Amino acid sequence: MNAAQEEIQSRLLVAFNAFVALFLSLSPTPASGTEWDGASRQAIVVITPHWESPEGILATFESQKGQWRPAGPTIPITVGHKGLGWGVGLHRERSDEPQKREGDKRAPAGVFRLEFGFGAAAFREKTFPFRQVSENDRWVDDPASRFYNQWTVLNDSRFPKDWNSAETMKRTDGIYDYVIVVSHNRQPTIPGRGSAVFIHSWFGPGKSTIGCTAMAKPEVKLLLGWLDLEAKPLLIQIPEDELGALVIPSSLKETIRKSMLEES
Repeated sequence: MNAAQEEIQSRLLVAFNAFVALFLSLSPTPASGTEWDGASRQAIVVITPHWESPEGILATFESQKGQWRPAGPTIPITVGHKGLGWGVGLHRERSDEPQKREGDKRAPAGVFRLEFGFGAAAFREKTFPFRQVSENDRWVDDPASRFYNQWTVLNDSRFPKDWNSAETMKRTDGIYDYVIVVSHNRQPTIPGRGSAVFIHSWFGPGKSTIGCTAMAKPEVKLLLGWLDLEAKPLLIQIPEDELGALVIPSSLKETIRKSMLEES
């Protein structure tokens, strides 16, 4: 890639991030303690047996006229090597442990917006933004950086390098071919509370992650094709015993219980 192409890629990234940020900012802000965006009509739900479990199940749900129903089958997933910990999202702030922190090998628990997709592979975008990554794309995971938990580009004047650690987004092992960005610790960003939280492909059944949610690659691609940014999609990720305490629509909670827990 020559200098002119790199400049175009950089400008497109800035415009892409600005578009997603603007769209998310137009979402109704949940009242304190509601844990829910009332405009949401899609939800990806992940349930694990307990806080320390690295494995669980995932199902999708959609709302029609205020009534929630399953939108697909239940599938196996993995989360962090050490299970889950309370993250920073739409849910009310939790002071109880475990808390998600940088490098703790836990995936975040709670309710989170889903922002956009990216990947090393090409993907024909339908209703959810997707950007194919380049060799220079990085997601910063250094809490001391001004760009902590942000997408940056190497050798770009808009992102003067001040970090010592960052995720390479164009991976060659296939797990970042298709990725969904989870809005954990993004609005606002708290240094040290965790970064680079994604839904992506796993290395194989039962292979857990360092803090993301993983599954078979075809399932990630199906999710990208199903998600609709206008439906304000959310991720609900929680141990089974904590589901009852979440303040989410009662019809969704009951549907989750019937389709995920009673059948499991």
